[in-house]
Amino acid sequence: MFIRKLLLILIIYSNLFAKEKITLYPDWLDQFQFAGYYIAKEKGFYDDFGLDVEIKPFNQNVNIVDEVINNDATYGIGKSSLILEKYNDKNVVFISSIFQESPLILISLKNKNINSVSDLENKRVMITNDAIESATIKSILNSDKNIDMSTLKILPHSGKIDDLINNKTDLMACYLSNEPYTLSKNGIDFNYFSTNYLNLNFYEGIIFTSQNEVLTNPYRVQSFDKASLMGWEYAFSNIKETAKLIFEKYNSQNKSLDELIYEGNVLKDLSKFDLGILGNINIDRIEDIKKFYTYSGINKSINTFNSNSIIFNKEYLILNGSQKDYLDKNQFTLLLKDSNPPFSFKSTTEFKGFEIDFWHLLSDKLSKPFNTEEVLNGNISYIFSNSVKVNFVYSYDYPNKKDKIYTKPIAKIPLVIATKVDKNFINDLSTFEKTKIGILSSLNMKGKLLSLYPKIEFIEFETDDLAFKALQKNEIYGYVNNIYSLNSSINKNNYKDLKINSSLDINLNSYIELSMKDRQFKDILDLVISKLKKDEIDNILNSYSQIYFNENLNYQQFLKIVIPLLIIIALILYLNYKLYKEIKLRKGIQKELLTLATNDTLTNIFNRRKIEEICEHEIKLASRYKTPFSIIFFDLNDFKPINDNFGHHAGDEVLIKVANTISKHIRSSDSFGRWGGDEFLIALPQTNINQTLSLINILQTHISNISFDFNKNLKISCSFGCYEYKNGDTLDYVLKKADESMYDVKIKYKKKV
Repeated sequence: MFIRKLLLILIIYSNLFAKEKITLYPDWLDQFQFAGYYIAKEKGFYDDFGLDVEIKPFNQNVNIVDEVINNDATYGIGKSSLILEKYNDKNVVFISSIFQESPLILISLKNKNINSVSDLENKRVMITNDAIESATIKSILNSDKNIDMSTLKILPHSGKIDDLINNKTDLMACYLSNEPYTLSKNGIDFNYFSTNYLNLNFYEGIIFTSQNEVLTNPYRVQSFDKASLMGWEYAFSNIKETAKLIFEKYNSQNKSLDELIYEGNVLKDLSKFDLGILGNINIDRIEDIKKFYTYSGINKSINTFNSNSIIFNKEYLILNGSQKDYLDKNQFTLLLKDSNPPFSFKSTTEFKGFEIDFWHLLSDKLSKPFNTEEVLNGNISYIFSNSVKVNFVYSYDYPNKKDKIYTKPIAKIPLVIATKVDKNFINDLSTFEKTKIGILSSLNMKGKLLSLYPKIEFIEFETDDLAFKALQKNEIYGYVNNIYSLNSSINKNNYKDLKINSSLDINLNSYIELSMKDRQFKDILDLVISKLKKDEIDNILNSYSQIYFNENLNYQQFLKIVIPLLIIIALILYLNYKLYKEIKLRKGIQKELLTLATNDTLTNIFNRRKIEEICEHEIKLASRYKTPFSIIFFDLNDFKPINDNFGHHAGDEVLIKVANTISKHIRSSDSFGRWGGDEFLIALPQTNINQTLSLINILQTHISNISFDFNKNLKISCSFGCYEYKNGDTLDYVLKKADESMYDVKIKYKKKV
């Protein structure tokens, strides 16, 4: 009997502390692409959230979406093609996107002569099932509408770059962070296609789960997300250490340590980690991807869905069962003191101030009524005797008091210095020597201020009133306290001879202090505080920062000073206005002259002299920094018959509309000019020949869609030539090669016609 009871106790105890099991399906083989999850597992981040995560090895025969949809506690890593799954009634939910730009590319060996998307017809492409439908790959393939993509021969992905090298495939889908490095290291030239030039950004490395998991276990979803992002933050902050871990423990592809480090650095850039947006998913970007799938004809479903339904809302406050139970069974009371405006003070019989407002805000967020209790002469009245008692504290450093614990900081309270009104503005306190400055003793900041300003003598005061009297007697030069207390005291007591002089660039943090036994409430409050919005905090602080004016104002004296001052200001403003108009007129004339000197008068793009000057400059940059630079030289096909048949006004309309169309579909860093007649030139910095050819296909498509007022049925085309600068080339040579390239295209066009 005793053994039975003991076993029962052990079972209950083990279940009580058992971790929740989670299954994660990566969408590729082991590499830095999944570093955050490896780190979260190895460093115990998942353990800290009570999760036991199994990372499944990648298997092409497993449908990750179906596994996630049909099983509990299951998560996957996917691409933007998951949106198509949502269109097809698969209820997936995006939690975080690790990569803000897609690393996915199509790569081929240079000797295959696959230089543009039009060269892909009848080629073998090694690609995974989900990558075929990804927005990234589809946008690359759809950049040339004139080729038949049904001729592509899709091969199962082996994950081996040797298959590309050994001619088992013509192209391979891969990550920019992996295969290009391996090929370069082995001295193998290659070409690749990406969405980078197309100015399209698609999410990749998306953490997703099922809608059922979000609805039934939102706390588990939130915990998995937090722990995973902590893993990624560590991985990107410690790339070499993380690469070493993957090299030793997660290296099914036998990658070298150098390859993994290189991959980590590329992926860190694509994640926009340094911009602080790791994991972000933006609803506008989701809308753009949905539009791409629909307008390109990839989405054939008649279903629609609200973009919000596919994004996990991280702003919701999610508590686990234990936390909810704790809130239900306990009462919570804030201890308040009167006469501490604007932090806590009585207005008639009701308490007001920052503390009560923040306390109510936390109460509203938790949908739990909180109590307040006044502390009189340091004694607690114990009105709510069975309640968890807390109070606010303010400190520069994180508080450290025996038997007490503290929440995360709620708000920052700026420290300022008050002086008499006749004192000049203090620009830099460190320039003061042997000066006496007062400070409120309860701030416990004398040591900190002495370390910052060692030449100043700081004197502590028990209250603001004592410090103000010392100020008025010139016993101290200034007095340091927080801006809200000083503002309140100066205005309340009508100290006409005192003012807030300047800030110290030092802030106090506000914390909630609790007893050690109330750690569970502290954890709940931390969760709420982490989700407070800046405007919610600012609204409370700003409501107590109003400026008070002296009511006993001598209006006669005021008018004697102000009226002459207003007349002088009005005169100055009038003279400034006249001067401003003159300067604006001259600048306008200068701008017009500059435009006439640099722009083509018909199309308003650069003229020949300016575009030639830009090309010279770009060649110098390309030569100095060893970066790619290409130009496109093109003219209109059959332009003369348009002038002959419809008149020169029609020819002008064609030239203007072609110029406008090209301008809309090139980057802001590119330059576009009219060379003469119907010839144009585009300068493309940081652009290789493959990217240039892809752009030509895009431009040709847009030009073919132009309609004209004088003849709605007229369709035009252009002959595009291009050339990529090589070290040592002169501008004349670059132009000559681009012109020859255009001439070859023109010959082919005339033969076709």
